[in-house]
Amino acid sequence: MMSYGLPLLGVLAVAVLLAARNWRPFVWAVGGAVVVVGGFAVWGFAWWQAYPVLRVRYYAGVAHNRPITYWAWGNLGAFGFSAGPLAGAAVAQTVAVTARTLRGAAGGIRAWFRLPRPVVVPVLLSLAGMAMVFLADASGMSKAEVERIWLPFAPWVLVGTALLPARWRRVGLAVQVLAALLVQHTLDTGW
Repeated sequence: MMSYGLPLLGVLAVAVLLAARNWRPFVWAVGGAVVVVGGFAVWGFAWWQAYPVLRVRYYAGVAHNRPITYWAWGNLGAFGFSAGPLAGAAVAQTVAVTARTLRGAAGGIRAWFRLPRPVVVPVLLSLAGMAMVFLADASGMSKAEVERIWLPFAPWVLVGTALLPARWRRVGLAVQVLAALLVQHTLDTGW
């Protein structure tokens, strides 16, 4: 209940269940979510009532100075910058593997489950990370500060680096570390 963006982690939960090929934990996860949300509602905070009010107040306040036409792309750029240079490679490789699998799959979506688990798991988790980022962007509620707000989504996008060739992963890790050090020591990020 600390962030209106955290329910997007439900996309990740579904991807984990797909990767595990086991839906039994779904009932427990939904039950746990209902207990938490219901508990807050009993104590006076109903998420489904507060979110529309937040949107109204947000658009009445600072949002009118932040047009979505800029921030839809600016947020993605800021996220890509904060996730590091290897995020682009992770996204590209995940999309390429997904397209190649679907294009060559006579069995449609069932072909996914015939792929080896070391391919299926990173693809599903990385796609979930990308879906969370795009859903957050499409909501129009994150205009700036996505390097902080969307931070929980970055590791899941970067899982796609597991699909890169081994030599790319080694070099990519060094590039990620150098980029992080460069950003941290040369930019005044305020964090």
